[in-house]
Amino acid sequence: MKQEYKFCPLCGTDLKVGFIEGKERGFCPNCNFVDYKNPLPVALAIPIKDKRFLLIKRGLAPAKGMWGFPSGFVETGETSEDACLRELKEETGLSGHIVKLAGVMCVEDREVYGDMLIVSYIVEVDDGELSPGSEVEDAKFFNSEELPNRYHAFLKNLIE
Repeated sequence: MKQEYKFCPLCGTDLKVGFIEGKERGFCPNCNFVDYKNPLPVALAIPIKDKRFLLIKRGLAPAKGMWGFPSGFVETGETSEDACLRELKEETGLSGHIVKLAGVMCVEDREVYGDMLIVSYIVEVDDGELSPGSEVEDAKFFNSEELPNRYHAFLKNLIE
């Protein structure tokens, strides 16, 4: 989970807590630093090839051992589209091209990262050899009826 500041990261003064801009936040009475809690930006690929979806089995927390779509944090100087395609390549060994924006949602991860703003794209996967990355236990294609139940309603709206 995100670390809470006890001291101002700019001047070292003890932070106080107050109601700022409609929320309770930590702030520095010395230099006016405000400890805003912003979601981390994440890009997620919904990779499709021949009407089959590519999922990865996560090798790290959060959700270690669970099947999910390739995803990762957007790095400084990178667009969400670039991050989406980079994560697809890193986690599956495959390239692709973005077909369309699938959606944007905020998700709270209580295990490690806190709030994340997830930008999802449908990606048409290019031909190539599937090769799971170092942070992935496995990667494989699924027909829509083989997908874990939690994806059925989400994907039904995307592919119709």
